[in-house]
Amino acid sequence: MRRARRVAAVLALAAATALAGCSALHPRQPVPATTEGEWGAARFAATRRFMLYDGLVHRATATATYLGPAEREARARRLAEWLDWTPEELDRRLAAERASAASEEQFLLSFYTADSKVNDLDAASSVWRVALHVDGAELLPVHVEGVEPDATVRGLFPFVGPFDVVYLVHFPKAPGGALAGRAFELRISSALGKIPLDFAEVDGVEHPAPAAPAP
Repeated sequence: MRRARRVAAVLALAAATALAGCSALHPRQPVPATTEGEWGAARFAATRRFMLYDGLVHRATATATYLGPAEREARARRLAEWLDWTPEELDRRLAAERASAASEEQFLLSFYTADSKVNDLDAASSVWRVALHVDGAELLPVHVEGVEPDATVRGLFPFVGPFDVVYLVHFPKAPGGALAGRAFELRISSALGKIPLDFAEVDGVEHPAPAAPAP
């Protein structure tokens, strides 16, 4: 009888280990999944990508999401679902997002460069010039900050690749009001070439990150 119990225990442990192994091989997606719902649709429509080549040589790839009032609210509500925020926590986050959106424009920028030494958008003397072009006016960032691509960032922005550096780019408000609903271009320029991210297009461009060579 004892032998039978020991055998049953061993079998139960083996089954549990096998299930754990299956979970490791097939990790669960967040619920709701990052591509689903209001946030997935808003992010897709507000995302643009450009790949810079010198002949056949891949120099850089930039993927940017415009974070206007609608995108910020959808992102906050998605975080509330994932993190089990209370209604009060969500209300505080929404109030903060609305206040920030009223004072500035933001872009989440995922940036890959073949030469990692030139992936320096947040440096005071960056080799790149970032500018926003709207209705004939040019706006320069008031601040570019590096963002840690943690699990939350990668969940919210699944296009972030393993060799990308992530930045949050802050611009002043444009003449004529908010960018939402207007045609504009985010342009990243250097001696290596120009990267135009055209938000005049109707459809968003969001694809898995390109396979980048190891540094």
